[in-house]
Amino acid sequence: MDINAKNIMQGKIAVIVITFNRLEFLKEVIHSLKNQTYKVDKIFVIHNSGTDGTQEWLDSQDDLKVITQPNTGSSGGQYTGFKAAFESGYDWIWTMDDDVIPELNCLEELIKDFDINTIRTPLRYLPNGDAFLNDCIDFNLSNPFKSLWNGIVKKEDLANQYIKANGITFEGPIIHRNIIEKIGFPEKKFFIYGDDTEYFIRAKKAGANILVNTNAKMQRKLNYIDSNVFNWKHKYIIRNIIAIDVLHGKLIVRLLRPFAYFLKWLYRSKSIDDYKTTIKSFFNGYFYKSEN
Repeated sequence: MDINAKNIMQGKIAVIVITFNRLEFLKEVIHSLKNQTYKVDKIFVIHNSGTDGTQEWLDSQDDLKVITQPNTGSSGGQYTGFKAAFESGYDWIWTMDDDVIPELNCLEELIKDFDINTIRTPLRYLPNGDAFLNDCIDFNLSNPFKSLWNGIVKKEDLANQYIKANGITFEGPIIHRNIIEKIGFPEKKFFIYGDDTEYFIRAKKAGANILVNTNAKMQRKLNYIDSNVFNWKHKYIIRNIIAIDVLHGKLIVRLLRPFAYFLKWLYRSKSIDDYKTTIKSFFNGYFYKSEN
C-alpha cells in the first residue's frame, strides 16, 4: 500500500508543536514528524520565546511554519497553534508538546478507521517503558463530592485497540476541523494545567467521541511529576481546576466543589506564600471568565 498516496483518509494534516527551552527534545520531535510513514502536510512550531538557542535553530529550518510569541504557556501555545492551522484551512490538527516523541507509524495508526467526529490520541509510554495510564474515562460535572476525573484507564484496558477516554491530554490527539468549528480553540488564559481537560469537556458536550488508540504509540521524554506538591505551577493548577467547575459544572458543583478544592489546598499549604497563592488562585478561578 502506498501510504503517501493518502488513501486512508481525505484532507490535509497540520501538526502543532508547542516548545519552550527544550531544544534537544524539539529536534527529536521534528525528526520523528518529518519521517512519519504517513506524511503530514505542514508542521507548525509555536515557540514561546525560549532562550536556549531554539529560535536560532528554528531560523535554520526552511520547511517549518514557525510562530514566535511571548511565553503564554502551553495553553497559549495551543491556542495560537490551533488558530493558525485552522485559519490556514487544514482539515486535521495533530497537536503535541515538545517532550513527546511519536513513533514513526503513530500517525498512520491514528488515522485508520477515521471519523471526523472522533478524536483519537496515542497511547503514551514513560521513559522506563511502562504505559502512561493517566487518561480519564469520563468527567464528573454533577457530583460535588467526587473528583472531576471519573476513572482512569487501567492496564487491563490495553488489550483493546480503542479505549474510550474523554479526559485526554494535548499529547498527540488528532482533531478534525469539524469539531473545532463547533467548540473553538483551547482556553489560552490557563497558561498551564487543565487546558486540555477544559477543551475535551467542550468536545464531549458537542457530541465528539474520544478514543485512545493503543496501536499508535508515543514516547514521553519526562516522567510524570506529582502535582500535589506545591511549586510555581500551583497558582495555575488551583485556579484552573476551579475555573473548569465554574465554566462547566452543574449548579451544585459550581457552588460547592471549588470550596472543597480551596480547603484541600489550604491544608497542603506549608508557608505564608503557599497560603497567599491558594487564596488568590481560588478567587481568580471562582470568578474566571473565558475568552472563547
